[in-house]
Amino acid sequence: MSHRRSLRFAQTTCPICGSKEVARDDHKGDLLCTNCGHIIVRTETRAVGKFDIAQHLKRNGKMNFANLQKATGASEDKLLGVLYSMVEMGYLSEIQGVYSLTKKGQRWYRQRLGQEWGY
Repeated sequence: MSHRRSLRFAQTTCPICGSKEVARDDHKGDLLCTNCGHIIVRTETRAVGKFDIAQHLKRNGKMNFANLQKATGASEDKLLGVLYSMVEMGYLSEIQGVYSLTKKGQRWYRQRLGQEWGY
């Protein structure tokens, strides 16, 4: 079974980079830009993954717990668990309640982004 995403291109533009390479993920229902990786429309879900958190931190630089929770829509317990595991893996650094990607985390994010799009 293939783990690659099934994508269909949509008739819209990305608000971040202006690209017309916008696709709908048939598995999750998300509408996302294949150029910059921005999620334009996200289906409601309470699950949060390392990739989602890394994407928000890559875009915004540094974020506190409340802002990450608002951006991801995750419950406190799930978000805290993922953040804790990312700090343990060396992907995030947490200083006075503010999270940011480490160099290792930025490399992991770029590699993961490339895997998502089949590069």
